[in-house]
Amino acid sequence: MKEHEIELIIDCKNVPRETYMNDEKIYNVLVKAAELIGMRILATAGYNSLDTSPPRAICFVMVDESFLYCHSYADEGFMSIRVFACGTADAYKGWEYIKKEPNVTDFKIKEFKLIYEQN
Repeated sequence: MKEHEIELIIDCKNVPRETYMNDEKIYNVLVKAAELIGMRILATAGYNSLDTSPPRAICFVMVDESFLYCHSYADEGFMSIRVFACGTADAYKGWEYIKKEPNVTDFKIKEFKLIYEQN
């Protein structure tokens, strides 16, 4: 039997300000993505720091043995999203949902995959 872990690191550019500064929307999208791919949510957090330099939104969803994370950089129109999935959870299915909701179109994905053989 094989078990696997996949981590997607997605760098998004040219993201509209109303998207990358809306921590509530980003938070809800990450939670829904985790639910859609069958992850059991353990804890969540969202933060919008309009009063700091640089302004940004940070959201995190901790799930059983995995996580979803987003950090935006307001001054650059940039968001970094990470989707880490283990077992049967499909990281790409989660990403497909995430990118549709805030309408992310300019992005690059780095994939890291670990496969464990079990006897």
